[in-house]
Amino acid sequence: MEKTVVQFILENIFLFLPIGLVGIVSTLILMLISKKENIPRSETMESNYITIYHVRFNIYFLVYLFIWIIILLIGLFSNFIIPTIIGGIIAIIPFIVFIIIEYKTKNVKVR
Repeated sequence: MEKTVVQFILENIFLFLPIGLVGIVSTLILMLISKKENIPRSETMESNYITIYHVRFNIYFLVYLFIWIIILLIGLFSNFIIPTIIGGIIAIIPFIVFIIIEYKTKNVKVR
């Protein structure tokens, strides 16, 4: 088993080098052959909320919550308990900010 990430990358350089080169080349090709479309677009205002069992949830909040729970489960099942807890606490900051912003903007009247 490899001891460091650098050692792992150096031992598998023949795997990572073509993958990286394909990514760089495809990005450059897409940048060079792309063209701007001048199609007029109409903005459709769609709701970011979904109703589940008569409770409204923000879709972005549910997706982030799902990703956060999966990251915690993977970290806990792979015996990285301390880094998982610290990372989970750091990753919960957007939840807290989102809830605060949602609460503040709900009580503000638009003039």
